[in-house]
Amino acid sequence: MAGLSSFSLPNCVLTFLFLQLSSSYAGQFRVIGPGHPIRALVGDEAELPCRISPGKNATGMEVGWYRPPFSRVVHLYRNGKDQDAEQAPEYRGRTELLKESIGEGKVTLRIRNVRFSDEGGFTCFFRDHSYQEEAAMELKVEDPFYWINPEVLVLIAVLPVLLLQITVGLVFLCLQHRLRGTGQRLGPSISFPVSS
Repeated sequence: MAGLSSFSLPNCVLTFLFLQLSSSYAGQFRVIGPGHPIRALVGDEAELPCRISPGKNATGMEVGWYRPPFSRVVHLYRNGKDQDAEQAPEYRGRTELLKESIGEGKVTLRIRNVRFSDEGGFTCFFRDHSYQEEAAMELKVEDPFYWINPEVLVLIAVLPVLLLQITVGLVFLCLQHRLRGTGQRLGPSISFPVSS
């Protein structure tokens, strides 16, 4: 019976309340990214969507994107404003947070003038006071001329030269044929001795 005395009603109630509070606090929201790599061409724009679930107003939250592994700040929104001073230099002036649906917990980071160096992982986070959740996503950057392989480039360079040579040859033959009727010659004549 001594083991049952430590199992008192106040201890049970306190444990139950603690578990309820911690589980409800830990389950406030989840952050959800696109679930697939985002693709963008060099020089174009990329849009990285991010949302919280269940959807709720995120206007008063801190929202941001950073690049792992060194947590370079790509974009940060805090106290209702974009925090440009904390942004990594390579993203300054190239990002914009689209906040049209922030009241529903949905935001999108737009990166302008995408570079090859932008390729890789990004992490989106939402912070509500001391509670923070995040989601990872990947940006794939492609060259707009990726479909042109070296063989095609050689063909593109050689084809006009070849067509020019054929055209000049045809013009030469036409002129020679036309002048043959008048008895004139176009260029030196070459004759080969015929042996009998």
